[in-house]
Amino acid sequence: MVFDALRAIDVLRQDPRIDQDRIAIAGESNGGRFAIIAGSMEPKISGIIGISTSGYDTESQIKNLRDESLIRFYRSIDPDSYLASIPPARFVMLHSLNDTIIPVMEAERTFQKAKEPKQFYTIATGGHGFSEGMIDPLENELKLMLK
Repeated sequence: MVFDALRAIDVLRQDPRIDQDRIAIAGESNGGRFAIIAGSMEPKISGIIGISTSGYDTESQIKNLRDESLIRFYRSIDPDSYLASIPPARFVMLHSLNDTIIPVMEAERTFQKAKEPKQFYTIATGGHGFSEGMIDPLENELKLMLK
């Protein structure tokens, strides 16, 4: 799925109607995880938006593992492992305080690991996934990313 996201960026860049310097990637829930990983691998991306998403906090989970192959695998699928590669792209997370699938504290933990430029929005409406309360911050962030 990460490859699919990267390929989608390639397709957009081939379209003469698209400004190659103004492409952002967004994803919701598990798609947000894929967006973080794909965006970190694409050096010309303008920004990454994660909605109702987080990393897996692998580093705290693998303390007692000894199998290096297993450790590498877990790190390879954890968006937290890719956060340092995001800048200079802008990283934005939007998360409902009422999310029962991915609690807001998990999203905040991922956000704290990210480097600047970054922005985190807690939203009072909705649950897991996009909600109407995310429209204004999403539009504002896209204006910043794609100016």
